[in-house]
Amino acid sequence: MILVDHREKRSVIPAKLQQFGVEVRFEDLPVGDYLISDNLCVERKEINDYITSLTSGHLHTQLYELSTNFEVSYLIVEGIISEALMYRKIKREAYLSSLASASLKRSPEGKRGIVQIVNLETAFDTALFLKSLDEHAGKMEPRIPKLSRVKRGVKDQLVFIVSSLPGIGEIRARRLLEHFGDLKTLVNADWKQIASVPGIGSKTAKELFSLFLKRYGGEE
Repeated sequence: MILVDHREKRSVIPAKLQQFGVEVRFEDLPVGDYLISDNLCVERKEINDYITSLTSGHLHTQLYELSTNFEVSYLIVEGIISEALMYRKIKREAYLSSLASASLKRSPEGKRGIVQIVNLETAFDTALFLKSLDEHAGKMEPRIPKLSRVKRGVKDQLVFIVSSLPGIGEIRARRLLEHFGDLKTLVNADWKQIASVPGIGSKTAKELFSLFLKRYGGEE
């Protein structure tokens, strides 16, 4: 059995799963869209929704909740990359970089689980993938977990935010915050000041400095 969040009723995927012989039950899931087992959750995003949540910052919150509450999670990005990027102001390199970054993020608290990223072209592919996950996970009925909303300390929140910047992981984020002390000082620094932080380098520093100068809604 797969537990499906009520929001997914608008999708054809639950019906496809039933056609494949998978039992589904709609529930109000606190995290994710499909619960395969107590320790395996799936979040599904159509590719345009993924890009929107990426630019709004909502994606990072969802990744944090998945990693906090499940040992293994999947983020399915559904759609054809080339078609989506034709109409969105995001470069292909930046899009692919975001997928790599998302797959490496870990919550500092809770389960500290792995979030796997899968790019599938169609809802049919997603349904097949979920069916396979269900088969491999076993036949025990999943239970809705009690959501662990561990309150992050200020340091963890700042590290989580800075680690989302291009070319910056958790280690570099901590070095930047230790050097500059706060976000305001970091974003107001020039590239040479950023490059002076051990392990950053001039290329990454210039990319960050350029990003900090960009206006929301401006040209890429």
